[in-house]
Amino acid sequence: MSETEPRWPDNMDAAERVRHVALTRTTPQNAGWIATEANVSRDTAAKYLSRMVEQGDLEAVETTEGTCYRPDTVTQLLREVRELAEVHTLDELTRELNAIGDEIDTWKDDYEVESLADLRRSVGRDDISGEDRRERLECIEEWEYNIEQREAIQLAISLKSSLATLGTDTSTDDLSTTLPQEG
Repeated sequence: MSETEPRWPDNMDAAERVRHVALTRTTPQNAGWIATEANVSRDTAAKYLSRMVEQGDLEAVETTEGTCYRPDTVTQLLREVRELAEVHTLDELTRELNAIGDEIDTWKDDYEVESLADLRRSVGRDDISGEDRRERLECIEEWEYNIEQREAIQLAISLKSSLATLGTDTSTDDLSTTLPQEG
């Protein structure tokens, strides 16, 4: 268990703490590390981590540190798509797609490139400064994030359309007037 003061709310049980720690990591972590962060024993963490792998929330990967855990990317994407579809209207989703497109177009103009791959290649050019390289690397990260968001938004729009077609959409959007229905 952690030697530090617990920083968890009193009403948050061990399973919730392990879940929170495991699902908020960007790199795979082993059960011991997760246990320390969640302020639980290693055995308790291992038990909950195994359940999360069985449920599809986590992936177990073998590393030099043994079995480590990371969020399952498919599950995370599907949750994000569902949340986008439930929380936002079609108009909001469409506006966000447009904003992403505008931002990417601006980067293409600013860096005189046609694609993300072109921007990556431009980082190695001899005629740009170190500061320009750093700016381009930051832009690459944002561009990659925008591509991920664009994919999720497009899937959310498709999900809303499918739910409307099936008659199971619970949102307040009137999809019949905003999306063409395919037969």
